[in-house]
Amino acid sequence: MKHAEVSLARIGGAGDNDENELRRAVEEVLRPLGGLENFIARGDTVLLKPNQTLFKNSLSGSTTSPRLIRTLIAACFDAGAREVWVAEASGHAQMSRQVMAKTGMVEAVAGTGAHLIYLDEIAERVFDFGKGAGELRHMPAPEIMERADVIINIPKAKTHFVDPVSCACKNWVGVIPMSFRLYLQRLGDPYYRGNALFLKKFRPTLNIVDGAIAGEGQGPGQNDPFWWGWLLASTDPVAVDITVARLFGLEWDRIRMARAAADAGVGVYDPERIAIRGASFEDAMVKVRPADPSVHRYPCRVLEGKGATIEGTLGHWKTIADAWLGNDLWKLFTSRGTPTFMFGAVEDPEFERYVEEGPYVVLDDSALDRYKYDPRVVFIPGSPVPQSYMQNDMIERMGFGPIYEPGLRLFENVSGLIGRLRGVSGREAQWKAIATVGAGVAAIGGAIALIRKSGSTS
Repeated sequence: MKHAEVSLARIGGAGDNDENELRRAVEEVLRPLGGLENFIARGDTVLLKPNQTLFKNSLSGSTTSPRLIRTLIAACFDAGAREVWVAEASGHAQMSRQVMAKTGMVEAVAGTGAHLIYLDEIAERVFDFGKGAGELRHMPAPEIMERADVIINIPKAKTHFVDPVSCACKNWVGVIPMSFRLYLQRLGDPYYRGNALFLKKFRPTLNIVDGAIAGEGQGPGQNDPFWWGWLLASTDPVAVDITVARLFGLEWDRIRMARAAADAGVGVYDPERIAIRGASFEDAMVKVRPADPSVHRYPCRVLEGKGATIEGTLGHWKTIADAWLGNDLWKLFTSRGTPTFMFGAVEDPEFERYVEEGPYVVLDDSALDRYKYDPRVVFIPGSPVPQSYMQNDMIERMGFGPIYEPGLRLFENVSGLIGRLRGVSGREAQWKAIATVGAGVAAIGGAIALIRKSGSTS
């Protein structure tokens, strides 16, 4: 019977502000597994896969710390690596190049000797995933994945509204080319199996979890950050996910990404067969607030029908709706009445009344034609609809674009400034730019005040 080991190490001192402390914690968490030299041979090419799904920096509890990646790059070269690649494809309708500049990853990698690789810009080819893959036997993947000698998965420890946690297994979604990722999300269950097959085909040699600043609440993009101060390491991504969920006090047996990976033979889905090494399990335990999976927690109407999946358009919309809730922007979008959002093939017996009471938005090609093509509604095509495209088109066509877009750009730019500072080694650069960050935050406050005023007077 297979067993797995998961190692724990505390991050002390100045946390991930201190690269010396990060290096010590990395060495400590890898020591029970034989050290990094146990995984990297002299002359190897090492691929590091962080979580850079959106423009938020690591302080948000949503993305992998650039400082941790910078620390791992140095450690890989010290272990004998010939080349180190930092490779990622960001989330829906976003350019990885822009996202990684805003999170500070570009700044962190600069000057280290490693290479940034944007998986959404490089060549792909169709791989044979074996007879056991069935209808998913032939799938596209970045061709560079097969050229790495060692692959290290560095996810963020955070909650998610679909699975209890988004961690090592979920981080491999970033390896799936976007067009094919959207196709799998439309199908539902094959999305989990497809990700599991990618994990099996391009199995990470090692998984190191960034649990310095972790994320609770409405993940994957609207997490509330909290200082946890732990690293986890294992050769088994399934065991890592189970362990993080247990340490967070969440339901480990509900992680569909991890269960699908285990079913594909990737790892151990049983806490009784997972040995904890290094620090004490009890010392790392913390009670976190789980994400609320409901799509009926917003001041609007949500109609769901056949073809609406939480993995697809409905989940993409929920990520946006959670952001509006967290930023108090629903006051703006309800300023013209109660909005209605329709997903999938569902009848609306109150259509005539609802369409008069506020904006009526129909999302996804799976909706019934009589609603999609009614001239009084805002129809957003696609199946599923990518998140960023959905947000921009939906807001613009509801008539809120002139107010919303400048505020969003400002928020992204200030977040990007903070991210770049976090990507620079040492505290001095941070202090030099505090005034700039402060000015940006003040500007954001002004933009939000304008939005609220507009929402109350429109």
